[in-house]
Amino acid sequence: MRPIAATGRPSRRTWPPALAGALIVLLLAACSGQAVTTPTAAPVTTALFIDADTVLGPTNLTEAERPLKTCVQVSRFAHNEEVVWRVKVLDPVTNQPMDDTALASVQVKLPDQILDLHYGGHPRDTPVDFFWTVGWDVPETYPTGTVAYTIEARAADGRTGTWEQFKVSLAQLTITEDVREILPG
Repeated sequence: MRPIAATGRPSRRTWPPALAGALIVLLLAACSGQAVTTPTAAPVTTALFIDADTVLGPTNLTEAERPLKTCVQVSRFAHNEEVVWRVKVLDPVTNQPMDDTALASVQVKLPDQILDLHYGGHPRDTPVDFFWTVGWDVPETYPTGTVAYTIEARAADGRTGTWEQFKVSLAQLTITEDVREILPG
């Protein structure tokens, strides 16, 4: 209960500090001639969010290597090895993954070709996750060094998103001088 002053009205000295502070700010703003604005909500982006990595696929791996090397994140590949892109596309409004009913296309764009990704469960026989993938066998004649690529997704409603590699050369997809033996399929 507020103390009552001799006049029978509540004492001004007992105003809540937050209210007094707000009044001071408003008075100072009014006296300075500057407009008082209220914060607005941040704009919602419509660009699709893409999360991606590369892993070694099973092509030309021996039976002994497959359980140890398949689907392990790497960025360096020998000639005749399989690069597999794994991609999740998230809707920025709902923050939910987008499947093949929500997306019209997901593509890896290499300097000399475009690869279409496919949506599905992984691992194939006992899925624990669902995402987009595509494999690419590095040709024996492909140039060594870093490979510039982007990943582009287009939603059925027309929204798009683009993913680019980090600009750090050690983190980029790199084709080494090594050549893996081609094994019978």
